[in-house]
Amino acid sequence: MAHRPPDFLYPVYSGNGQTSDISAVGLHGMPQGAPMDALTFDQCQNLEAYQSQYQGVPPIYYPQLQQLPSHDPQPPPKHTEQLPLMPKSGPADGSVLDTSFNSTPPLDYQLLMLSLAEDYFDAAHSQGSMVALAKREMDMHRYYKLIATGLGCLESVLKVGAVLLLIYGDDSVRVELEAAAPNGSVCTVEQRDSSLRKDLKYDMQHLLVRSLFQTNTKAALKSLDIIIQDIEAFKRTSWIYAFRFLRVSLSLELSSHQETLAALHNLRLIASTARDRGDTTVFAICAVLEAITHLRSTSVDSIEQAQRALAAARSLQLDEGRLLQITALIHILDLSCSLQEFNSEQATAKMLAMQTVFDQAGNDTCWADDGSFEVTIHSSLRSQGTIATSSGLVQRNKYGHDRLKFSWLPRKDLYALGYFLSGIATSHKNSFNGQKAELYFQGGIKQLQDEMNLLQGVPESLSSATSRLQWRQTLGCYMRLHLSFALCDRTDWKSATAVLQELQVAATTLGSNIPELMNSLILYLIATVQQGTGNVDAALATYQHSALALPIPGKALKKTYAEISILATINSILILRESSQPLHASLDTLLSAVEPLCLSHPNTSIQSAFYLAKAIAHSTDPIIKTKQYLQFALQAAKSVANTQLMCVTLNFMSWRFFRGVVGEQAEKSARAGMTLAKKGRNSLWTSVAGNMLADTLEVQGKFTEAATTRTEAIGLAESLSPGLYRMVAEDGQERDR
Repeated sequence: MAHRPPDFLYPVYSGNGQTSDISAVGLHGMPQGAPMDALTFDQCQNLEAYQSQYQGVPPIYYPQLQQLPSHDPQPPPKHTEQLPLMPKSGPADGSVLDTSFNSTPPLDYQLLMLSLAEDYFDAAHSQGSMVALAKREMDMHRYYKLIATGLGCLESVLKVGAVLLLIYGDDSVRVELEAAAPNGSVCTVEQRDSSLRKDLKYDMQHLLVRSLFQTNTKAALKSLDIIIQDIEAFKRTSWIYAFRFLRVSLSLELSSHQETLAALHNLRLIASTARDRGDTTVFAICAVLEAITHLRSTSVDSIEQAQRALAAARSLQLDEGRLLQITALIHILDLSCSLQEFNSEQATAKMLAMQTVFDQAGNDTCWADDGSFEVTIHSSLRSQGTIATSSGLVQRNKYGHDRLKFSWLPRKDLYALGYFLSGIATSHKNSFNGQKAELYFQGGIKQLQDEMNLLQGVPESLSSATSRLQWRQTLGCYMRLHLSFALCDRTDWKSATAVLQELQVAATTLGSNIPELMNSLILYLIATVQQGTGNVDAALATYQHSALALPIPGKALKKTYAEISILATINSILILRESSQPLHASLDTLLSAVEPLCLSHPNTSIQSAFYLAKAIAHSTDPIIKTKQYLQFALQAAKSVANTQLMCVTLNFMSWRFFRGVVGEQAEKSARAGMTLAKKGRNSLWTSVAGNMLADTLEVQGKFTEAATTRTEAIGLAESLSPGLYRMVAEDGQERDR
């Protein structure tokens, strides 16, 4: 699986619930098209320079703007006296004042600028997905120009201080603005709902920390810790949850041991608060995130701790129809635990349970297109008369409860992830259950390709679209990687090579963002294909690449990296066992280096592979010791139903102990090896087992059956790659001698 920090800790900020881009753009004045009598003298002087900044930006027309007359720039008139629109009293002589000349109400330019800014942002976000996919400089320039124009509209409002006061509500600022603003146009949110002003302030601080984290992680974390202390002093529970969840997310992105401990600490603090206040859904999210954190760690009991956290989440008996995203995530993590424990039977059962939940997600009308969902904070009941809000990280429903907004996976991305996990869960049976794993991987790749074709319909910011596109491309690479491994398992080297080439092309699209783990896996896959097609020297050189080297003793290494290094070393041993190899002398050194890693590894298949390699490595070892190694290898392979290792072990036992022997046991051993090779649909080992069975049958006097079996074996050998066929033919000639 591709490890990645959870996306659902990042909120959405704009008024329509979409993520807005923040850019340090300084723009002054008002957008083109505004009437000149609404501008100050300084703005009129800078109008021409200001308008040149926005040439080429598609205008957003409003009927009211189209009706406004155009004026040439000129200083404001000296006479500033204004007639009241609705006089408090009539003329002294009792006549009726004629106001028909100004029957249209005046235009609120601040509100207009805010509406224009929102429309410019919406126009930019409607192109965000396609700009991220195409990566054309012209499209990016147009996107950022729309964003800059929207920011310019906002800045024109900031000049009179309305938005500034909306956010901060500082009394000293209010005095200055009231003195500067005409006709008392300053209006504070405090007059309606003071808590809304604080929510906006916390929204900005939340966004500021995330922005700072991109350039200075230490400063961002330090600033975040200070903010959390301040919020806890004011006992704003919803915002305590929000900022501590942010702290957890940022810690997981750093992936260091110290930050892993910090993430667990913050999760326990959130869980404690949620348990005391009765926020069960928040407690469940904490348990799920704790399970993710444990699965990412390298501790010995990480899987046990993750399963304990998942059990705590399930004990809450959440409403699955209302919180289907959390339920789906629980099933994903539960399956991941079984996969990391290498328990194939449990993984199959959990895969079916996960697919059932995903089918429910397909019928869920509440699943948002962008994957976001909301959690109600029941302990945050505000005073009566508070205003319901529908934007920002912490929103408020009509009943006065806060709602914490999370973003996760859209439904299509969830399906793609389900295909990937299902393919991994069925990989051990791929060769004899109708190639279901291959079908899952191919279905997932098609799902991702279909999503790419539908990107133009998803409105989101360029940064959000780029992040989501990168996630999809990474998942697509992992799917192709595992698909190629599945093809290698049944020796379809031609198809495996074709998928490997597709993988290498897809990996280039990630550029510098390609995970280090994927680079190691691709190297190992290349070496596997080289060895399987008979290019042994090239395979050995790739296996001995520095990225596949064994970990240095005493240095911690992630499980997956250690597994790849162990497998590369075992394959190198199988190649170096030939005395003709120039590096044959390093065989014993490799065996000694890899032995402690294999015997202490929780994966039984790796232990089986090591015992098999040790039995094969030295042909001069005593028979008793060789039998012991083969017995260990066979028992370990049977315990996890590893058909490939059972096939290789049984065929080697048949060749080592029953070659040329007359008897029922020799024939049974040869037939068992042949059956396993056919079950695994392994052309190479079916050919080898067929030739050995034919030899055994000839010794038994069954010449007709032996001839038929040998003909089939030779036909399979001819279907192998030229390099592999040459090696099989040379082994046959040596056997005949």
